[in-house]
Amino acid sequence: MSIDPFPERVSPRKWCDRNGTINSSIPLGKLLRLSEYLDENHGQAEVCLSFDRDASGTCCLTGTVTARVSLECQRCLKPVAVDLESAVAIKVAANEADSARIAESAADPLEKLEIIVCDDGELNLLSVIEDELIMSLPIVASHADEQCSEAWNRLHAQPPDTARAGQGNIKGMEVLEKLRQELHQDNELKDSTTRDKKRGKKRKKGKKGTEQDKD
Repeated sequence: MSIDPFPERVSPRKWCDRNGTINSSIPLGKLLRLSEYLDENHGQAEVCLSFDRDASGTCCLTGTVTARVSLECQRCLKPVAVDLESAVAIKVAANEADSARIAESAADPLEKLEIIVCDDGELNLLSVIEDELIMSLPIVASHADEQCSEAWNRLHAQPPDTARAGQGNIKGMEVLEKLRQELHQDNELKDSTTRDKKRGKKRKKGKKGTEQDKD
């Protein structure tokens, strides 16, 4: 399969008129919005698209977009390779009225979500590809259990009773620490009260001594 230069903007009408196809690749570093979700943006997205018209003359864009991306594992926080794949099935409308016509004539109501309005006659194909890949990202990225970090595997391998006991010990230590802090605060308060009382007694003795001197 030959690799074509990727056209970032296209005229859907012209490409549909000649039943154009695109077999190309895009560096992930060019997909800035997608890169925000990635641990690293190395690699490429592979694009295979076809332009044609349906029975009503509407311009259609179909094909697949694939990429292997590096995400952060949500368990061990280390990079995990994830294969993304999206089946592209888009109808291109010339304006909002054309979009409404396509939606009303759609046999499947879900097709209404796959209509792109192309007001100026040009389609930002790079943005379309990026949207497809973003929507195919997993909700939670993680390694397979046997591939995750050693620390995670040690915790995961613990018997349920052991894990619960460990959690109980941690909670018990937290309670003891809280009690220790409260006792420390109480002792400080008592010491402060005792010091205030002693100061009060000294002041009283001082006053008595002064009165006796006057007598």
